Amino acid sequence: MYVGGQARDLWQPMAGPAMVAPPMQMAMATGMQQLAMMPAIDVKERANWLQEVTAILGEEIEMANKYQVLDTAGNQFFYAVEKTDCCRRQCQNGICSDCTSWEVDVLYTPPGGLLQNFIRLQRPCSCVCCCINRPTADVIDSTTGQKIGSFRDPCTCCSLRFQVRDASDADVLILNGGCCCSQPGMFCPLPCGPCAEVSFAVEDAQTRNEVAQITKRVPSCLTWLVAPDVDNYHVTFGQIQNPTWKAIILALTIFMDFRYFNSNRNQERGQDVAAA
Repeated sequence: MYVGGQARDLWQPMAGPAMVAPPMQMAMATGMQQLAMMPAIDVKERANWLQEVTAILGEEIEMANKYQVLDTAGNQFFYAVEKTDCCRRQCQNGICSDCTSWEVDVLYTPPGGLLQNFIRLQRPCSCVCCCINRPTADVIDSTTGQKIGSFRDPCTCCSLRFQVRDASDADVLILNGGCCCSQPGMFCPLPCGPCAEVSFAVEDAQTRNEVAQITKRVPSCLTWLVAPDVDNYHVTFGQIQNPTWKAIILALTIFMDFRYFNSNRNQERGQDVAAA
């Protein structure tokens, strides 16, 4: 299949010795080589207790978001940390949240190995108004400095959807959460039952066939009570074998958390208590 005159390699396996490297060489693998060997990952957001305490008091201080990226056995291979400065972070949950810029660095942190720069997410400051100039973020290879893809949050009605693009901004994948009414966890997250999870299908933009899946999960009852803005994500890569596209889907998971699952209900409760 071709997009923008170039052959698409979303489902093409990563060739070469990285796929069959012996244990001694795997410790020296790059982030892309490591992702090529991973059929699924878990993205776990870390709670910041200073932020949660200030939210309960009604004056939340927005701290830098941080995420652990683990394999299915629980080993950490990547770590994402927000690099946005303090002033811009405080605007992320206000009336200018759609316009505020932010940056996230994803590092490759192999067990027993050296920390390496991997990819970078950049969302520039822009004037967003309803369906005009919708939020977009770029994914940059930290080693080469080249753009490898991007995603856009289009204007939709009663549904959650993202457009995933290649380096030339051609639509390649669609993250489809379906109608919000069909997934109660979207607007009423709870630590158990059907409200504990929200599933998103990653579809081929041309055929609309599902090729991967992202599932948002409420971590636990304690986390839900104390840090309701913290979520975990399970990413199953499915038919996607190319590590570059796996990296873009990892970045998309973080972007989705920033866009729609970063609000803290404790802030509202704290403000109500203060007003009373």
